[in-house]
Amino acid sequence: MAIPKPKAALIDFDEMLGIETQQDTAPAPVQGGILEMDFSQMESFPNHRFKLYEGQQLDDMVDSIRQFGILLPIILWHTEDGRYIILSGHNRRNAAQLAGITKGPVIIRENLTHEDAVLIVTETNLRQRSFSDMSHSECAYCLAQHYEAMKCQGKRSDLLQEIEMLLNPHDTSENETSAEPQHRLKSRDKIGQEYGLSRDKVAKYIRIANLVDPLMERLDAGEIAFLAAYDLSFVEDTAKQQQVADLMESDNYQMDMKKAELFRSYYETGKLTDPAIVQILSGEKTRKPKSNKPQPVKIKPAVISKYFSAQQTQKEIEEVIDKALALYFENQESEVTA
Repeated sequence: MAIPKPKAALIDFDEMLGIETQQDTAPAPVQGGILEMDFSQMESFPNHRFKLYEGQQLDDMVDSIRQFGILLPIILWHTEDGRYIILSGHNRRNAAQLAGITKGPVIIRENLTHEDAVLIVTETNLRQRSFSDMSHSECAYCLAQHYEAMKCQGKRSDLLQEIEMLLNPHDTSENETSAEPQHRLKSRDKIGQEYGLSRDKVAKYIRIANLVDPLMERLDAGEIAFLAAYDLSFVEDTAKQQQVADLMESDNYQMDMKKAELFRSYYETGKLTDPAIVQILSGEKTRKPKSNKPQPVKIKPAVISKYFSAQQTQKEIEEVIDKALALYFENQESEVTA
């Protein structure tokens, strides 16, 4: 009986061809398409706008990972230049590292466009978090990125047309058929179901995503109201937005709805000059001018009843008071000139 000849290992061929072997840094297989990879090989998604967990939420995740490990694999994008970029799992990696763990389970996605990657980032965050748990800036960036990614892919044209209309209401055609409003209503319902928000809120968030970071931070901190931020987003010149943010920081100016409305109005009419920005922020443009008219005086009923009868009309009383005052001031002038 012939003894089977052993198969040559790949390492044998490497040695035969004089190829130096290198330490394998590729992810190790685990099961079901899930691999294991060192955290040091992973990169955060560029311009990732979702904040990492802090406080009790982070502590709970760290404790859970210490006890049970990472239960939900991290999703990675293997790019054409060989990088592994996190699409979903930034918090899991951060918590695991704090727990003293150096590697974790991953699922690797390849052959993705940048728009595909953005959709995965936003979709996974939308499904793993509630909008009530997100800051305003996270909601705005998430919806804006999601919208732009779908727009580039040409998907969900009904949803995109609806958002486009909400973002640019003045561009809506006047010659629409009666069937089109019904179609738009259905699209608005889809937006609400997709994001768990009203269609108007979605459009406002997408606009707000255009604010510069310092203004977004003030929105998150509650120093700028949501609707005020929406009006500010119509100032599309980021240099002017930055000027507003710098003045708020240096001069401790506050932002309110009236000021935000003025910023929008002045920008849309081409009047938002540097002096106007200061005047609006300082409150000079929102102060009511002082009136030269004397304040109205209300005469007490006891005084009226002292000099007038119940049968006299209001007109008669006013005529008597007018004559009495004229006589009083005439006497005052006589005394001065005497």
